[in-house]
Amino acid sequence: MIGTKILHEASASELEQAAAYNHTELFCLDALALGGEVEKRDGILWTYRGPDKGSMIAFPSLQEDKAGAQLDEIIEYYLQRPPKGAGCWSLDPAQPHDLGLRLLARGFQLGWRPCWMALDLEKTKSDYPAPVGLELTADNTTAILNAKNLPYTDMDIITFQKYPDRMQHFVARLDGKIVGHSSVLLTTGMYGAAGIYHVGVLPFMRNRGIGKAVVIAACMYAKKLGYRYAVLNATGVRMYEQVGFKKISDGFTWWLNIQKFLAHPPTKEEVFLAEAIGRGDVLSAGQVLKHFDNGHLHAPMTNGMTFMQLAVYCKQQASAEWLINHDLPMSVLDAWDLGWKDRAASLLTQDHASINQQYGELQTTILHIAAERNDFELARLALEFSPDLTIKDKMYYSTPLGWANFFNRKEIIQLISDYTSA
Repeated sequence: MIGTKILHEASASELEQAAAYNHTELFCLDALALGGEVEKRDGILWTYRGPDKGSMIAFPSLQEDKAGAQLDEIIEYYLQRPPKGAGCWSLDPAQPHDLGLRLLARGFQLGWRPCWMALDLEKTKSDYPAPVGLELTADNTTAILNAKNLPYTDMDIITFQKYPDRMQHFVARLDGKIVGHSSVLLTTGMYGAAGIYHVGVLPFMRNRGIGKAVVIAACMYAKKLGYRYAVLNATGVRMYEQVGFKKISDGFTWWLNIQKFLAHPPTKEEVFLAEAIGRGDVLSAGQVLKHFDNGHLHAPMTNGMTFMQLAVYCKQQASAEWLINHDLPMSVLDAWDLGWKDRAASLLTQDHASINQQYGELQTTILHIAAERNDFELARLALEFSPDLTIKDKMYYSTPLGWANFFNRKEIIQLISDYTSA
């Protein structure tokens, strides 16, 4: 039994800290197990797992006046020993508040927002049916790389083998074949909790209770050892809610594409320009721009964003206007996201074809984006300009109506249905 060396009677804030602490421990153990490095200096910790593995910056807590220099130190570290890629994780709010801007300026890309959830293990809902014959095994030896299409098979089993007192992997088999898995990392101390990871089920075996079964197995393992709470970053909230998990908060991630980074590491002047644009400091931006050629503002940053996209992301209208005055184009979505709804409508009036412009890596249209955001007003504006409703995104191959159905956006579904039947 763990006893008093774990988190008891925790607040939501303490559970959030427990999730961050547990993730940090996982990053560290993974790096050390692979013979890598863990660096910790002045409130910031980062790992190196080798040239063929991703590395992590774990929940930095930086002073505003020192943050730039500290991040530059990490950038230089990764330049000297490039990993396969690198990520930075943060709670919300980030510390400092402009951590995201500083990372974007230095070459990181925007990542997803983690969904932190926690479960009081005394309240685990475990009475769910599972497929007949499903076998759940605590297994720290079986490598699962050959389980085709099973999520998270790239986890390093060596970490479990090196730290069996802290980590346990669970494998679900049906008819002798691996169909799902999960793992748990146990931490102790002020924020000691059980972190649930690597929850994956073969696609054709989903919605049969296997996911809940492997999660419950990990939770019951921790409870038996005396743990009070389990924490995780959810990729499927509904399933975890069925087990009893409750959402605590959201976090942030940013990711470094190492090939883009090595091909064009941003200079100090480029970092300064990006940060000035992101802060709405057009005076400083204008001063540093003198050091660049005329086409520099039109070229993408190291992370692939344009300076206009950066201004929009940071909600800096002054910077956007400054960029427009330097002949940078503004999209309909840019104008909308800056709160310039009349300007967005005007842009569509000037160029009707822009209603079918596709954005980002997913190549989604304005109507796809409206469905994802549940932005009824944006959807209504889009439909005023006769969009092509057959356009599909490039990842899920779905139309705007398909996205609205997936996200259960009832008002937008009805809006599109009324439009097509008119």
